[in-house]
Amino acid sequence: MTNAALPTRNGVARFAELDIARSVALFGIIVLNYHGYLNGGNATGSVQTTWFARLMDPWNGLLVPSPVIFVVVAGIGCGLLTSTSQQLSTTELRWLLIRRGTFLFTIGTIFEWVWNGTILPYYGIYFVLAAAVFHLKTKHIAMLAGAITVAAALLSHWRYRQEVNGHSTSWLQPFEPNTPRNFLFRYFIDYTHPVLPWFTFFCVGLIIGKSYTAFRLKRKTILFASIPALFCIYLASGLALHHTDGSWQHLLSTDPFQRGILATVGACTSAVLIVILISFLADKYPTSPLAQLLQRSGQITLTLYLCHGFIYNAVVNWWNWVEPGGFTTAFIFSCVVWTLLIAVGVRWQTSIGKGPVEVVYRKFGN
Repeated sequence: MTNAALPTRNGVARFAELDIARSVALFGIIVLNYHGYLNGGNATGSVQTTWFARLMDPWNGLLVPSPVIFVVVAGIGCGLLTSTSQQLSTTELRWLLIRRGTFLFTIGTIFEWVWNGTILPYYGIYFVLAAAVFHLKTKHIAMLAGAITVAAALLSHWRYRQEVNGHSTSWLQPFEPNTPRNFLFRYFIDYTHPVLPWFTFFCVGLIIGKSYTAFRLKRKTILFASIPALFCIYLASGLALHHTDGSWQHLLSTDPFQRGILATVGACTSAVLIVILISFLADKYPTSPLAQLLQRSGQITLTLYLCHGFIYNAVVNWWNWVEPGGFTTAFIFSCVVWTLLIAVGVRWQTSIGKGPVEVVYRKFGN
């Protein structure tokens, strides 16, 4: 196996680094989820005693970009599909994205019963929204991403000011999306991965995917620009934390749940940087066993992602084999489950092909 782009059913190139990135991101997501669910409030870096546990803080640690990578890569795939497909018209592509988004939203809503806070329903909404914007020029998509980032930060800032002044904004946090208003608030404004600002990450991926060949040619330049940019982002956030009042601290925070400008820009920059690093490694070691394993398992990460939720519930909630024991327990548990999923995924993909959920996804979304 090489890292050459392979054609897919719709005539769209499939790049090995994107599949590898999905497998790598899956590891980060499993660690974040298991650590957060097992240890709850004790998972935050501020209460951890070891530097490694603080580094893996689910809210501010090294693995925070993992779900962002998934969204960026999804956007890249969407950009590749809509810009290079020779078989589908614009209208057909639009309905394809809507069907795929509907499937993801439906299966994600069902999966909520197993894994509360799953990204899948939001993922589905991103695809539906992409159906409305994929045909736009790159500069217009970039403007949309910027507007979403600023809007999310201003909304978060306004909510903070309201709370400080004694005005509750709990009405923006509906327990269930059981009315049109609550649906809008839950999936576009609040909860775990709302459109504001998460659709920004999809838009960035869409921009990259629409000119992916050019992106690969410029990736070294982008890589060297991203490193100092990240340094400046976190430096600015740190200075704001120590030298400004609460309003500016909130607006310039890199905490993903505060949804400030620097949090969105920093997470997106980190995700793109990681994708670039993976692409360089995939190019340099295209036939390495690890690259081949991760590339194969990366083709069925939707199935593997669903499995990680069922495994957690079985092992922790039903059989009580694993109990809260700090970061070390969660990390070892995550490593074991990820390794198992990669092994099963490779075996399945080699002997059968697409994962069972991917089969339904393709039938529904093609």
